[in-house]
Amino acid sequence: MRKLSEEEDIKRIASTKLWIEERIRSLEKEIEVLRETLIAVDSYLMQKGFKPATEIMESATVDVVQEKPVTEVSAEEVLSLKTKNGNILATVYVSPRVVTVVPASTAKLRTSTPPFNSYLIGKKLPQMADVDKQQVKSHVLEESLILDFSVEEKDDFISKIIVKNYRTKDRLKEILNLITWTFEKMLEKS
Repeated sequence: MRKLSEEEDIKRIASTKLWIEERIRSLEKEIEVLRETLIAVDSYLMQKGFKPATEIMESATVDVVQEKPVTEVSAEEVLSLKTKNGNILATVYVSPRVVTVVPASTAKLRTSTPPFNSYLIGKKLPQMADVDKQQVKSHVLEESLILDFSVEEKDDFISKIIVKNYRTKDRLKEILNLITWTFEKMLEKS
């Protein structure tokens, strides 16, 4: 068996790298198609009156959440939003259809502080909801899956932001990035 030269070895490894990158792109495309198909299947099932177990569980946990303090929310995943310096801005509670963002107790944020209303609540989140509404008109999305959001305040400070129907991990990431950026800008002004 002949030993590969260093140049041949590098070419083989580079070729393997290209194959891996192409495979990742292919799998990402497949995942996106599967997500879109899942949305269509969910929409069809909802039209037929089907209620998924997660929705039943979600309505059960809503009652429990209302009895708990603001900082305790039922979730499958708990994340932290941090500043560029690593300071915690908020705790994020993620469930399959709802994400709840609770600002850190050290971050005293008012809805009146820009750019909260002008950018996040008045522009970016409504734009996402508008995209969903267009998909409803195109019969791609069920009306009950349109993005919805609300803000709760306590003593003039934001106690939590609730976003329903974020639907995909990419969209969730985008929402959390928008909230992080907005909170950072608000802290700069307070």
